[in-house]
Amino acid sequence: MIGPEDFVIASPAQAASQLGEDVHLWRLPYARGMGRAPLLALLAAYLDADPAMLELRNDEHGKPHLFADDKEHRELQFNWSHSGAFALVALARDVTPGVDIEQPRAGVKILEIAQRFFAPAEAQALAECAEGECEALFFRLWCAKEAVLKALGRGLAFGLERVAFERQGDGWRPAQFDPAAGAAAGWQVKALSPVPGCAGALAWHGAPRAVQPFG
Repeated sequence: MIGPEDFVIASPAQAASQLGEDVHLWRLPYARGMGRAPLLALLAAYLDADPAMLELRNDEHGKPHLFADDKEHRELQFNWSHSGAFALVALARDVTPGVDIEQPRAGVKILEIAQRFFAPAEAQALAECAEGECEALFFRLWCAKEAVLKALGRGLAFGLERVAFERQGDGWRPAQFDPAAGAAAGWQVKALSPVPGCAGALAWHGAPRAVQPFG
């Protein structure tokens, strides 16, 4: 798991030159009202561009795509998520990453949600978990699913139950994915704990790559 201590302070402009075949993961401060400004600023630094010249447009599934001068930028693949006071941004070349961060909150009906939206085996695993660990396991699973669906570019509408995981210790690993998502064995899913108390996940379809956390 990538934890809070793994995020290294760096300049985005300097980090951009190190991207290569790695996946870069940025932890950014975030507050309501900031919109997509932090994401655009980071993308601009990686592209050595003026943020004012960049534009994000959502496709039919709600996935943002980067445009400049009315042309889509495909050189840099990215995804982002925010919850509470932080955002995560994943950047890569030649693969499309998906990332999710969730700040656990009180009052979430974990088992009801799992029984309704997760695969039966996942709901059963959560129902059988020891007292006190169910909440953390639920949010780790939710993040893993969301990260995969965001990498697919489909979002929650694709169906959480169509990307099924199995419990592995205090986390989850891909188990059985719908053919439309590709075989589960072809996915890389990294558990994250970007800040204490927050769950997260990073995913992409393809061979393993090094992940560099910054922020």
